Amino acid sequence: MKIARFIDFIKEEFSDTPESYIETALRQLKKRIESMFEEEREEPEADDRVSVAKAKANAKGKKEKMSFSDLGVALESSEISKYSKVNDSLTIKFTDPEATYSLIIMIEIKEGISKDPAQDFSFEDVENCFLKFKKYDLDTFEVIGQVTKNAKIADIDEDFLVDLKIELDDKFSGEGETLEIETEEKKKPEEGEEK
Repeated sequence: MKIARFIDFIKEEFSDTPESYIETALRQLKKRIESMFEEEREEPEADDRVSVAKAKANAKGKKEKMSFSDLGVALESSEISKYSKVNDSLTIKFTDPEATYSLIIMIEIKEGISKDPAQDFSFEDVENCFLKFKKYDLDTFEVIGQVTKNAKIADIDEDFLVDLKIELDDKFSGEGETLEIETEEKKKPEEGEEK
C-alpha cells in the first residue's frame, strides 16, 4: 500500500485566470466612466442643452477642457459582456440632444496573460483595448457614423472620450454641410479674339 502525502492533493491554481484579470480591469473602467457622468445625472432642460459648437466656444473662453456636462451628454447604460471567447467588452450608451451613442470597449483575452511569468501580474497590467464608437439617429436609431481605434486603458478619461465624441460628430454631422461645386465661367470671345 502506497501512502500519499497531503501536499499531493493540493492542486489549487495560485494565479487568477486571464478572464478574471480582464473582468476586473473592465469593472474598474466601468466605475471610472460612470463617475464621469455622476454630475450630469439630472436631465438638462431644453434651454440648458448646448450644441457642440457652443460648448467648444465656452471651453475656449474658459481655457479649460470640455466635459460631458458642457456637451449636454447623459449616461443611459453601461454593461460588461463576457460571452465572447476572444474578447470581453464594456458597452456604454449615452445620449445628447442631437443623437445617441454606443461606445464598445473590447479587451482581447491575450491581454490578461503575463508576458513574463517570473513577474507578478494583476488587472492593472492589462493595458490595451479596442474601441468601437457609434453614433445613431435619435428618431430612427440608424447608424450615422462609426469611429474605431486602439487605445491604452490608462488613457481613457473624460478628455479622451469628449475628444472622441467631437471627432465622431465632426466626421458625421449633417449640420451645415453642403456639397458645393465651383465652376469657372467661360467668357465668350469678343470680336477679333481667337477662340
